[in-house]
Amino acid sequence: MNNNKKGLSTIVATLLIILLTLVAVGIIAVVVNSFIKGGSDQVELSAKCLESTVVATKVVNTTPLVDSINYNSTNYSVTLSRTEGEDVIGGVKLAFTTDEGSENNVRTILASQYPLPVLETITVTGINITLLDASKVDVTVFFLDSSGAQQLCKTPSQKAF
Repeated sequence: MNNNKKGLSTIVATLLIILLTLVAVGIIAVVVNSFIKGGSDQVELSAKCLESTVVATKVVNTTPLVDSINYNSTNYSVTLSRTEGEDVIGGVKLAFTTDEGSENNVRTILASQYPLPVLETITVTGINITLLDASKVDVTVFFLDSSGAQQLCKTPSQKAF
């Protein structure tokens, strides 16, 4: 009896190589697809950010003089105007800073509470911050992604007061 096992092992080895190649191609395809999807999401966010502009047109310290002496916080009223953009924004972040820019207090204004359609103006009152000598506010627009996470635009507008 003469068994020809050498021919069978060549077929098995070839099938294993083909199987490993298919697995490697599948893994590479998943990685490349997620990389491209992440890049396209960033491009989409950048396009939305370029088209959506929100600026602070008026910032007023609304803290009564008596309270400003007795407490370590300040209340502000901020008027926001949306000058461009058709996309629904998630809201804005207001970052109050001093002239030196060393300290800041950030407050989030959600569009669900304060809707801001294009070419509209709203006034948000009762913004309480612990920075007593604030002189500037940066307004940064953000959008909500599919999971509800905030995606910040990279270029804020600034208002000195």
